[in-house]
Amino acid sequence: MIKNLRIIQKKGSRLTSQRRKILETLTHYPQSVREIKTSLKRKGINTDKTTIYRNLDFLTGLNIVDRTQFKGKGARYELVDGDNHHHHLVCDNCNEVSDISMDEKSLLKNVAQKTKFAVKSHSLEFYGLCVNCQTKDA
Repeated sequence: MIKNLRIIQKKGSRLTSQRRKILETLTHYPQSVREIKTSLKRKGINTDKTTIYRNLDFLTGLNIVDRTQFKGKGARYELVDGDNHHHHLVCDNCNEVSDISMDEKSLLKNVAQKTKFAVKSHSLEFYGLCVNCQTKDA
């Protein structure tokens, strides 16, 4: 959290109480604006969705927050975890999202060799059924 505060201050921006509360609410798990709003409300903080979106856009612009979207569903936000780049497993049944870290250097090298494409960034999500939903279908 302190690192994020320094980034905001370096950019000459204020760390408003709303930004601080949103940062405290965010985790390294992707959350929708509705989930963030609900979490804030549980903490006694009443704020509208527009304010949350505006602050998330600001934090995304500073590379403090990542915005992801799964299969055309609403955007989800999570804290950037430094050099710990990760991908997501998304359950098609219950919509549970979990992180998966992987060594992707060889994949990116293969893409570059086969296509001569200079990859600057990427996102990779895996869709299927989580363990709980697999046992329900069995």
